[in-house]
Amino acid sequence: MSGRWLVNGALAILLVALGLLIRAELQRAHVVPTLTDLAAADLYRVEIDRTGEPTITLLQTAIGWRLETPFQVDADNGRVTQLLGLLEAPVERSFPAQTVDLRELGLSPARLRLRLDARELQFGDTDPVGRMRYVAGEGLVHLIQDRFHHLLIAPPIHYVSPQLVPRGFGPVFGRLGGIPLTPETLNDLVGLHAERVEILAETPSGEPVALKSADGTTLRFLISEDRRRWARLDQRLLYVLTDAPELTLDPNAVDPTPPEPQPEASIPSPFGGSPASVQSPSIPPVMDSPPFGPTMDPAPSDEPMASDAFAQPDEPFAATPERLVPADGLTGKPPVVRLTPDGQAIPVEVPDAEPASSEFPLPGEPDKIAPSGFGQDPFAPDPAMYSDPAN
Repeated sequence: MSGRWLVNGALAILLVALGLLIRAELQRAHVVPTLTDLAAADLYRVEIDRTGEPTITLLQTAIGWRLETPFQVDADNGRVTQLLGLLEAPVERSFPAQTVDLRELGLSPARLRLRLDARELQFGDTDPVGRMRYVAGEGLVHLIQDRFHHLLIAPPIHYVSPQLVPRGFGPVFGRLGGIPLTPETLNDLVGLHAERVEILAETPSGEPVALKSADGTTLRFLISEDRRRWARLDQRLLYVLTDAPELTLDPNAVDPTPPEPQPEASIPSPFGGSPASVQSPSIPPVMDSPPFGPTMDPAPSDEPMASDAFAQPDEPFAATPERLVPADGLTGKPPVVRLTPDGQAIPVEVPDAEPASSEFPLPGEPDKIAPSGFGQDPFAPDPAMYSDPAN
């Protein structure tokens, strides 16, 4: 009896195991595959490339999604999450891309591409029977419900966040037309959301509003008279508010942020060219005042100053080096002065041309004439310097 019970128990366990396997297989067969196996939280870069339209680039940061092109502003997290719902879109049917004509499906060339980090999905036309969208990726063509195409063809302004103050920007000081705002007003502006965001078609008129963060970063707006339309001129965006915020002024508030850097003043070029920042090292700079200390008035004196001999007020370029050392003039011959043994200086007139010396043959080479001054001692005293003892 005990052996029969063991056999029956083993058969029962085997039947239960087979039943569980069959049930798991049936459940697996009923699971609908999704378009991708990606998770929205793991993505870093999403790019929507459309033919004839500006490319939309979205980056996921630690504080939310941000638009990089064609604007550089915060993105609407809700709308980006709605778009990324297609990652888990159910696939009704799939088939290899080599087995169909991609041109008939609107996939060659594809007019709409979605890049999810390193993966790319191409969107084509819809199935005329089931109204499903053709999506190609990784060598397969999928059919999914057409519930995301309107998000892919939406204009870039659709993804701009309606929050007036960007995420992570904490204003600690602000001005309305040059008058500081109260801290309570700054806190209220952080939580404002616009009714809609539009592209700024033309530069509006209004009062300027400047908000500064602790590091000195400045956010500037131009608001309308009713204070419901806030324009960001740097991004050409217009935030339209439902209700005008109350802007309370505090003229005694002090700006705690570092001052904004001022542009460097350029030195105008005296020749009408680009501003001169470096002077030539070969020409000393001309200064209007002494380089050390304040300018001091000279003591009155009847004696003319040394500079008066060179600088005349009615002569241009009087202080230039060319006036001191004329380059075009020819200097005369220096005077010749010889000293006698007793130290007396006797001026000697130098003739314009030296008399021709007597020609004689060069010793050892009779066929050559000795050069002028050959055989004379150049250090011998001049006989003319000594007076005749007979006189």
